[in-house]
Amino acid sequence: MADEISGSAPERDPAAQKKFDAAMRAMDGGDFKKAFSAFKKYTDEFPNDAEGWYCRAECGNYASGMFGAKVKDEEIMDAYNKAIELDGDRADYYQSYGLFCISISKYDEAEKAYNEAAQIDESLSASLYSEFAIEYYNNILGNHGDILEDPKARAPYAKKALEYMLKALDMSPEEAKSLL
Repeated sequence: MADEISGSAPERDPAAQKKFDAAMRAMDGGDFKKAFSAFKKYTDEFPNDAEGWYCRAECGNYASGMFGAKVKDEEIMDAYNKAIELDGDRADYYQSYGLFCISISKYDEAEKAYNEAAQIDESLSASLYSEFAIEYYNNILGNHGDILEDPKARAPYAKKALEYMLKALDMSPEEAKSLL
């Protein structure tokens, strides 16, 4: 888990680093409820640490999704947004936020986050666009199973997913049609 949090670590005083490391150990150990609680305390004490806010959001997301903890979606969104506010140059913050937004059916917010991530790190744009397309479309189908059998109901969602797949391939709709 710690390897996923990329970028250079901020300078922390020894007391802050000790608390951060303890929270990370819980996160790395898969105890997301404990890690969420530790990062919540950490960000309350050190509110200007973007990485702390990001970890708080990630742990809240995992704890509520996998372990049934009572963490409100808005609290998780606020933590992601605080991390982004403090360090808006991290594509991974936007990507994680976008993926979380898809999971809670906030598709416009997710699309915005993925586009921002792609602008920040253009070398990742193809993978970000394809990830958005696939996650978005799978979430729509998973939440609205009734549209599986109705091509007309599915069409607007498929169109958006296809637009992003074409962006990932750096291909126009006309170019794609000519290949088919």
